[in-house]
Amino acid sequence: MGVDDSENLSLPSVVETLMLRHRDRWLRFVRRIVQNQADAEDVLQEAALRMLARERQFRTPEQARMYLGRIICNTAIELYHMRRRNRQRHRTLHEQLLGASDHGEPERCLREREESNANARMLTLLSEGLARLPLKQYEAVRLTVMDPGIASIRDAGVENNIPY
Repeated sequence: MGVDDSENLSLPSVVETLMLRHRDRWLRFVRRIVQNQADAEDVLQEAALRMLARERQFRTPEQARMYLGRIICNTAIELYHMRRRNRQRHRTLHEQLLGASDHGEPERCLREREESNANARMLTLLSEGLARLPLKQYEAVRLTVMDPGIASIRDAGVENNIPY
């Protein structure tokens, strides 16, 4: 499709040509934003419909490509923000009190909370077990495990007068 061809072609055929030529690249771009193949395809269809509904005329196919690319980007961003608003609206009160997650997925938040609870239980069991040790052994374990400056049990024993 050359520069002079755009005057002979209708907007639908220009959009079709652009989609055939650049669809895969646009689809990969949109999929990174919306994180879903089906939604990415919907974004491309919506963008094409928006461009056709506006019925703009372009002097070159390059102008049409750039305009369509901008519509695709804006449509993907709109979908992303709409989903984020809907997730926040439909979350239960307890889910909103969970720590912030980079991904914002409820399943991920639940999994993180369960892992945090499991870690808390293990730390409680560990502290109970350490409390049963004789004082000097407790100090040796605490110094070697919790103090990164001491490299070994021997060094901790020498430093704190604990027999090896």
